[in-house]
Amino acid sequence: MLTSAIVLSLYAPTVAAVDADYDLDALQALSLKDLLNVQVKTAGLKQQSLLDAPANIKIVTAEQIKQRGYQNLIDILRDVPGFDFANYQDGAGEYTSHSINRGIGGTPGNVQLLIMVDGIVQNHIAFNWSQPWGNQQILADIERIEIVQGPGSASYGANAYSGVIHFITKQAKQSSGQRLSVLTGEHGERSVQFMFNHQVSELSLQLSGRFSSRDGDSGLDSYDPAGYFTNHLYPNYLTQQYVNGEYIVAGNNPLAGQYQLAGYNNQSDDNALRGKLVWQNPSQHTVGITHFELGFNSWEQEQGLASYVAGFEYQTRDTSYKKHHSAQHYYLDLDYQFSHQLELASRLWQRENTQEPDTGFKYSYRFVDLVKSYHSVSKQSAFEQQLTISKWHDIDWQFGYRLMRSEKMGQIVSLGDYQLGNQASTASDWLIAEAGLGLNSYVEYPVEEVDEKAFYAEAQGFLTDKINYTLGFRYDRSDAFGSTTNPRAAINYNANQNLVFKLLYGEAFREPSIFELNDEFRGNSSLKPEKIKTTELVSHYFYEQAEHQLDLKTAIYLSQEDNRITLNIQDDDANMRFASASNVSYENAKHSDYWGLSFDANYSYKQSLTAYFNYHYSDGEQDLTTNALNHITDHKINWGVNYRLLPHLAVDLRANHLIGRNAPVSNAYFSGDIGNLSLYNLVISAPDLSLSGVSITPQFIVNNLFDKDYVLVGRQDGASDVNAYDINNNADPDGFTPAYHPQLGRTVALQLLVSF
Repeated sequence: MLTSAIVLSLYAPTVAAVDADYDLDALQALSLKDLLNVQVKTAGLKQQSLLDAPANIKIVTAEQIKQRGYQNLIDILRDVPGFDFANYQDGAGEYTSHSINRGIGGTPGNVQLLIMVDGIVQNHIAFNWSQPWGNQQILADIERIEIVQGPGSASYGANAYSGVIHFITKQAKQSSGQRLSVLTGEHGERSVQFMFNHQVSELSLQLSGRFSSRDGDSGLDSYDPAGYFTNHLYPNYLTQQYVNGEYIVAGNNPLAGQYQLAGYNNQSDDNALRGKLVWQNPSQHTVGITHFELGFNSWEQEQGLASYVAGFEYQTRDTSYKKHHSAQHYYLDLDYQFSHQLELASRLWQRENTQEPDTGFKYSYRFVDLVKSYHSVSKQSAFEQQLTISKWHDIDWQFGYRLMRSEKMGQIVSLGDYQLGNQASTASDWLIAEAGLGLNSYVEYPVEEVDEKAFYAEAQGFLTDKINYTLGFRYDRSDAFGSTTNPRAAINYNANQNLVFKLLYGEAFREPSIFELNDEFRGNSSLKPEKIKTTELVSHYFYEQAEHQLDLKTAIYLSQEDNRITLNIQDDDANMRFASASNVSYENAKHSDYWGLSFDANYSYKQSLTAYFNYHYSDGEQDLTTNALNHITDHKINWGVNYRLLPHLAVDLRANHLIGRNAPVSNAYFSGDIGNLSLYNLVISAPDLSLSGVSITPQFIVNNLFDKDYVLVGRQDGASDVNAYDINNNADPDGFTPAYHPQLGRTVALQLLVSF
């Protein structure tokens, strides 16, 4: 059976089916009503209109990205209901994100959220981190971003837990012309993006890229009320050090009496490139190959760790204080049509994630002249096929399977010289050195080979002319964690052509990552997969009168979670702070409940005015005080207005209101509710100026318009207490994560968008 399936793949289609023929410029000009009929692909295993899709799904279009001056995924999701962040501008330190979606997340890299590009998972192969969040994501070739709230494991497997973010690039055959954007801003920010297209008969080539860099403010212009990153003296003693190869405890600090540089390294260099070669059969009624696509996506990010850890315990201005990550994938898609009712989609892909060996930092209270560094390489190969049977007994059917092999390498941690290459070994093992057993000890670590298999099915049909349903399930089996089955179900009631009600149910799982299983001091090899069940009621209403259009969506949800993987702190003082490495580890929590509601409104008048307003409330119960609910905003309001004052003058104003921000009891600076926050962003554009057939749109972008001094709640426990630092008696206070992350005041940038 497998052999025949592989043979069939030589004539088969892509798993992420090709979109309907939307021209990009036409998509940008779509009205609210037209957008409701755009064929989305992330909600299920086939394309459906936004209204019919069996999910709570939101679209961010290329035109919205352009109008609002978005530069990365964090910018975008700040304006979407349900998302909370620990940091906006400076990334997430060693990890990729510290974000939360509808109360779920907050772990390093937000491993409960799935990110895809054209149907290919981007989450880290070994660590599960969702990525990419920053400027290593190309936006120039994006047609739209589909944001699905709620479990998606029945369609996409592991990590489609709290939701799915799907970047959908423009189909090469739809591309017309070339696109270029150039941005320059404060703190040495520079960015160039491009999309190049070329077509010969039915063969299309698309190449896009991005090259971004930022010198950063070194943390000196960011608000730091408690002085976590001011000029602290080095401690007079070191808890551990090596002198001429000899291990010494509580010895003199050679840097005693010197001040550490204020601030932190937050420079960033981000580069990305992707392309695809596409052949499309011009015949509308054919038996045989209908679509062939060969493509790749590659990115690299070298970025300072910013406010990731406390500035008095780490040398946060040292050049070693950075991360260096890269990723790439390659894929081959083939479509084969047997008849107008029967299609087979196949995809073959390979992925790789690399943590380069110059990722690391230096401590201030031990080993001050030695770099603690990390490196890792993980690889993955997979093959997937999906069979679509249309209107078989009046039901649309999708069946599929996936075979996948992953080579998962944990973080290899070293002390001293940077390691050469990315082998699963180190010539200066951290664990041996930290235990006082000497530097330059060679250790090899295992690379875990994991085989995973999945089978899934979905059926969609009508109960009446107004009620349709979706039923599906997915069975996953892994060498690492065993097997799991996740169902989904949806009922859509079309009350009339403008009003739809959706009752949604889904289950999802997330397997423990290599990081959580084997971390140097927090790892727990006995962890079980997380499981979640979510029930959601969605209403979607569209109103149109004359030249006014109004789109309203409400959602109420309840998520029930078991075996949540979280940090458990054994603390006799009840302040839930890290006192030592021995009192904290990843554990499976017992049971957690999350509930909330959201309201999302969009309005347009003619082609001159668009506006949006959304509100999200979330709450819940968890059994550990350091969990994500203690980092969320109770009430979040986002709104924005885009008004074209003149044919070539437009103003876009957006606001985020965070009402009832929370901090965990472990936080060393905040206590409980930390107050409200309002931020405003402005973009002034001169759209579509024409010069010799070239369309030019200059933009003036202002973030934090009113220059608000503010911080965001510290990641994880936020337990580091700057007041407990004592150069003579307490060089290493409890905790290492700062209680807050300083944020920039007003920043200004100029962007030029060109198409021809």
